[in-house]
Amino acid sequence: MSSSSKPSYLGTLNAIVNGERKAFEFLDAWAMKTTNPDLSAMLKTVALREAEHAASFEKRMCELGYEFQEKKDPTFKKTMEIVLSNSDDAEKFEKLDIGLGGLDGEDRLLQLLADKNIDPHTGALLGRFIAEERDSDRLLQKAYQRTKGVGPAPEESVTLSDLQKQLARLTKIVSGLQDKPPKKKPKRRAVK
Repeated sequence: MSSSSKPSYLGTLNAIVNGERKAFEFLDAWAMKTTNPDLSAMLKTVALREAEHAASFEKRMCELGYEFQEKKDPTFKKTMEIVLSNSDDAEKFEKLDIGLGGLDGEDRLLQLLADKNIDPHTGALLGRFIAEERDSDRLLQKAYQRTKGVGPAPEESVTLSDLQKQLARLTKIVSGLQDKPPKKKPKRRAVK
């Protein structure tokens, strides 16, 4: 494919693949290291989501005619050292800065849909990704609170119906972005 037809969002897709691959790797390693079976199960669930996201977005890049470009993360070695350490799980959450809440994730995730050139298939994939990332963040926050002895026992507070509603809302946003015709400038008339 020529560079003139290169999708403007290709870098975003590549960055997602890179991030999700690394997230799978460290979450999966942590799931195997922890002695807490509830935390292990949750980490495995989130890790598998991350792996599926990486594969889905890499597949989409291939469908668009481009190859994934791996980027080295200079902090990843430290991340793996943390999850494989003998530190307690609460300390790992804190050192990794995940599950702590208070991040501006809503705006960051919605910015993925800001590119008006996103095709409908990629937009739908991004919408699902956003919904699942939000749910994963909620799971990680609850798990962190449990490791600190705060909050209720693990439970399924987000129902399939909740996720379907959220996904429908995001799909509507994506459809709206795709269906909006460019704004026409009003004709100016000379004042007589």
